[in-house]
Amino acid sequence: MKMLTRPLFWIPLLLLVWASCSFYAGDRYRNAAWLKKQSVQQDAAIKQLQAEQARGDALTTGLLTQQAQIDQLTQEAHRAISTHTTGRTCLDSAALRVLKRAPGITLVPAPTSGTAAAYGPATGVADDSSAAITADVFATDTQVADWGIDAGAQYEVCRTRLDKLIDWHAP
Repeated sequence: MKMLTRPLFWIPLLLLVWASCSFYAGDRYRNAAWLKKQSVQQDAAIKQLQAEQARGDALTTGLLTQQAQIDQLTQEAHRAISTHTTGRTCLDSAALRVLKRAPGITLVPAPTSGTAAAYGPATGVADDSSAAITADVFATDTQVADWGIDAGAQYEVCRTRLDKLIDWHAP
């Protein structure tokens, strides 16, 4: 009992309790500050994500609108071209043989009979190695004009997509 009444015994004990409480309070303060910092960063990231999603949605909407306009103009041009062309021979078999050897060009021979002749060529890509170009094969001015319309429309769609992609990366 004599030891418990000495002041030297209580001083280290009080210092130990005080240090433990100080460490606990400091640790809690540090954790609370870290959690607040994380919360602020998370809120900023969420706001940035929402802004980027809204920007992406706006760019996508603009792209889809432009593609719809391109499709509409292409359809109008296809309808109008039939009234301004006669179906006369535009490219003869010699010119088509040269085009057949050119890179990136696939020639689809015109059907001669059956359903394909009644409704036009198929939309799939034909194997041009099996299609021999003979003297009686030709391309009409309507076919060439239709090809030009389609090529122009595909170019515009590609250009529009690339423009929107550039807009995405360079706000």
